[in-house]
Amino acid sequence: MDYTTKASLNASTVVSGYARVEKAELNPYDPTKINITIDASSLMGQVGEVYLFDMKPYEMDLSNRSDYLISRSIGNGKIIITVDLFREDGSNRLYDAFVLAVPHNDGYYIVSNRCYISNPEAIAADQSPALNLGKKGLMVDPNIIDDAIDLNIKHAFIAITTSQLFGNGINYNFEGKTYSFDSGLINQLDQEINRLSASGIAVTAGIVNGWNVQYPALYRPGTAVQSQDAALYYGFNVETEEGFQMVKAIASFLANRYNGHNSHGKITNWVVGNEINNQFWNYVGNYGVEEYTRIFQRTFRVFYNAIKSVSANDNVMFSLDYYWTIPTESGSVRKYAGKDVLDTFASLDEEEGRTNWALAIHPYPYPLTDPVFWDDEKSNKVTQDVTTPVVSYINLSVLTDYMHNSQMLDNNGGVRNIFMTEQGFSSIKNLSRDAQTEQAAAVAYGHYIVENNPDIDAYMLSRQLDNAGETKDGLYFGLSTTGSDGSLVAKPAREVFKYIDDPAQSLQVSEFAKAVIGINDWPDVIPGFHL
Repeated sequence: MDYTTKASLNASTVVSGYARVEKAELNPYDPTKINITIDASSLMGQVGEVYLFDMKPYEMDLSNRSDYLISRSIGNGKIIITVDLFREDGSNRLYDAFVLAVPHNDGYYIVSNRCYISNPEAIAADQSPALNLGKKGLMVDPNIIDDAIDLNIKHAFIAITTSQLFGNGINYNFEGKTYSFDSGLINQLDQEINRLSASGIAVTAGIVNGWNVQYPALYRPGTAVQSQDAALYYGFNVETEEGFQMVKAIASFLANRYNGHNSHGKITNWVVGNEINNQFWNYVGNYGVEEYTRIFQRTFRVFYNAIKSVSANDNVMFSLDYYWTIPTESGSVRKYAGKDVLDTFASLDEEEGRTNWALAIHPYPYPLTDPVFWDDEKSNKVTQDVTTPVVSYINLSVLTDYMHNSQMLDNNGGVRNIFMTEQGFSSIKNLSRDAQTEQAAAVAYGHYIVENNPDIDAYMLSRQLDNAGETKDGLYFGLSTTGSDGSLVAKPAREVFKYIDDPAQSLQVSEFAKAVIGINDWPDVIPGFHL
């Protein structure tokens, strides 16, 4: 039982009400100090002193602990405490939460929420802005990177499966322990990431956790391997000491190796997990949306703090599929409405230390098999209001407008960074009819929608080349396909994609699309249209 949740605190019989650790921040002038702001006014008249403890993500209570950091008289209930980021033994509290407790039954009882450090970026050596030279991006095939670079992309998406990282060849010393990573896989990543980032392309990495029986600590206790039809990836484990240390080591290794200040290249944007509103991609077990999101959110913080403490302005995000107010329509594991997960994540982030998380979305056409997204409203699953079951390109503003709500704003009061990290258009419509022309029109129209939405930072089109795992289901998202001799065969969409963000050629390469869509000019469907 987690004694730091609102439900547990409200159920307490030790005190009436509970205190709030409002924020824990690294001092911007001396980031080796943590300033902790507390409101304990609800406990006035009940206790004379409160005791500050630090806690790991896997700790749920203070059993057998008496090692409080400091005690304070409750006074008027408004308390500010400063503690050191670094302990005397050289370890740090970067990943720790802080809680208040009071003496009870020869021990200490938690009387506040837990609150993590919300600004790890204050200690980062790299304070340079995140690279973003334009919005156009692509899910890149590592075997044909030259083709991707030829497309004049500004963003590239790659996937990193952490369960495959461990092996031999590269040793990484972290917090007194040596972790060994597979040099073959890491060297491949180095070449791919360095080639892209050296070409001025911002690299976005999706971090997913496949199953590896040799490393059980990567998975939450009790997690059973699922069939690949049920779940492909798994939630990370920060609920045991060994799992927490391993996840920290992975996050720290990746953040430092791909910080852009070496020969390995630079990852600028990070997506933790994939489409987390569907446990097919993030399996942890049978939980309601709040408990499930809490499990994910505490893992997310480990990656967030590891990355932001190295590169202050990297974007660290989680992704949602296009199901907004309904769960995914297929699959046997638990799934949730994307909006419910988003709302819960924002609430938990506020409760446990407000960070500048970013959001990744996947607004494919509905259904996936039809590239003609401009008629998605006929499906009755796509509407122009916040109750829409699905968010696709045609109602993208429903989601971006929602992100203007006060509970969704970042720590500076601005709209959070939003990336479209996976979406594409099939060149075969409804499993049977050739739709290469419609695919090309969708590439043009989709680009213009994103370019004219100021809240979208970038999009990464899926994908560069048809993928056998998708074509078996009738999904031909590639800008190119493979000829009978193994050569790359471009579809019409490739030429459109290549030049769609070139002001000198954009309108020319997209002219054909107007007739396909059924419009006279782009401002007819995109108010205030601009290139």
